[in-house]
Amino acid sequence: MLLYLVRHAIAFPHGTPGMEDDERPLTEKGIREMEDAARGICRLGYVPDLVLCSPLIRARQTAEILLRAFDRKVKLEISADLAPAGSRPNLYSAIRGFEGVESLMLVGHQPSLGEIAGELVWGSPEYGLELKKGGACAIELKSLRGTLKGSLVSLLTPAILRKAAC
Repeated sequence: MLLYLVRHAIAFPHGTPGMEDDERPLTEKGIREMEDAARGICRLGYVPDLVLCSPLIRARQTAEILLRAFDRKVKLEISADLAPAGSRPNLYSAIRGFEGVESLMLVGHQPSLGEIAGELVWGSPEYGLELKKGGACAIELKSLRGTLKGSLVSLLTPAILRKAAC
């Protein structure tokens, strides 16, 4: 399985008056830049069979931008395990359950996504990747049985994704 990890785009800052953390939406700049990055993701051929997304609004908005950019219909599922306080073991169990899926995209948050990448590629979340807001990486999972392990295929900054959209 090819696993894509996408960090949500630029959102209003933590501590914005009148906004709880899980209610912070994307900024206009975040929306605009993510639309360009999403076109780059599509142009690179990173269109998944399924998108799993954190329930937080900034991640859901990012996933919706991605879905609009894809050249085919892709199903979206919300997973509480992708929220900042989500359960990584439960997420890995869910991933194992998608055995017939060739490619899966996770849309979520740092440091969780980076730690997932570190654990899958190097065996420890301590070796996590630093995904920038609106950035992505691709991991080729070797097997969905037992401990999930994979190889890093690409690490793409938002700037690279936006350039790929041209």
